[in-house]
Amino acid sequence: MSVKTFLTIISILGLLFGIGDLVIPDRIGAIYGMEASRSAELMARFFGVALLGWALITWFAKDFHDESDLRHVLAPSGVAHSAGVIVATMGTMSGVMNAMGWTGVAIFLFGAIGSFYFLTVSSHQRMVHT
Repeated sequence: MSVKTFLTIISILGLLFGIGDLVIPDRIGAIYGMEASRSAELMARFFGVALLGWALITWFAKDFHDESDLRHVLAPSGVAHSAGVIVATMGTMSGVMNAMGWTGVAIFLFGAIGSFYFLTVSSHQRMVHT
């Protein structure tokens, strides 16, 4: 997989979940077994806004050719996705989310591993992986 493919996948996932959390937070929360409240819906909408923002950043970053610019997107992505793994794991294990919470763990784990992987390979390898 190339870095461009990786960033495209992360962007699409962020876009889909971001729109879902922004537009239908009650339904998304129900899928994950979360209790509905106006406060929870507002927080889900804030999360949706953040996901949309990051989806757009990674979407445009997929076409970066400058090594430094790409690293400046991959490093914070890896840190943020790693934090997401921890939060989603805690939420699922504590019962705040049902077993669907493991899908969130998997998505964040994919983002963390991919980000750190592409940070460690050379720029030539990053572009030619298919």
